[in-house]
Amino acid sequence: MDLMKKGIETRFVAFLDILGFKELVKKIESESEDGQDYERVTWALDFLHAESEESNGHHDLNVYELGSDGIVEKELGDPRLNYISDCIIISAEGSFNGFKAICNKITKLSIQGACAGIYMRGAITYGKIYHHGPILFGTAYQKALDLEKDADVPRILVDDVICEVLSDHVGVFPLNGHAIRADDDGKKYLLNYPLGYESGFDSSWIDTLLRVKVSILYFLNKFDVRVCGFCEELRRLDQFCCWKERYSMVLNFDGGDAHVFKKYIWLKNEFNRTLRRYSRVINARHQMRISPHGVQKGPRIAPITWNGRIWAPEKELGRHR
Repeated sequence: MDLMKKGIETRFVAFLDILGFKELVKKIESESEDGQDYERVTWALDFLHAESEESNGHHDLNVYELGSDGIVEKELGDPRLNYISDCIIISAEGSFNGFKAICNKITKLSIQGACAGIYMRGAITYGKIYHHGPILFGTAYQKALDLEKDADVPRILVDDVICEVLSDHVGVFPLNGHAIRADDDGKKYLLNYPLGYESGFDSSWIDTLLRVKVSILYFLNKFDVRVCGFCEELRRLDQFCCWKERYSMVLNFDGGDAHVFKKYIWLKNEFNRTLRRYSRVINARHQMRISPHGVQKGPRIAPITWNGRIWAPEKELGRHR
């Protein structure tokens, strides 16, 4: 039959889920198309649509082949992407180059999303799949779908079978500690903020970390039941974070949600781990820079901490961002 002509292949397969998407859509439908939430959702879907048709080039791993019509540019590892609503499926060829490609594509999507306050969870595995155009099926897709449920928090799990398949490449990036870590529950996952990987919004990794930090701070304070109202301390913090411009001109920090809150606690821990791990790199680049706006010697990015009233940078604002 025509469907099978292109064939079932053995590939790396990832299934990703956008967290809180259904609630976000309900909020948009009950409010207005003029709000920031509507802009965030349409931006995310536009970005996914562009990536599914032709990558936007940011952080792509390109290779070039000489064909009958001249030089052809392709993405390393043949990554393919489909999405519907809040679900994203990515596959790449079953080689080490394919694994590089799928890790790169996932990191690209997750960092771009995090900068807009949109987070994902998911899983990568390896196996049989038919993935040509809009049609896909196969046991690897089903396995990635099942593994995604175990992710629980905003992380992308890496199936143990991948280390077995790529055993000759263990220790080589991205199959090493600069891209993959074992979490406290023993599950391996892709690091959320790998060294040097900046978003398409920024010109440096430092700027991307600062942008992501703003998002994490906002959601920690939004969903922590201990935070009540838009207090003066949060108003001062907003002068740096600019939450009003990004999320709503009428911010609401009342209520909270313990179930959602734990996901941002995990993100906060991941962010702080990144700062600790690469503190020498962060310090070395900026330790002698003194800004007229008050950033002084030392690390420019302070960890996120609970100060007894709100979530805020560990250091006093104006000294460390």
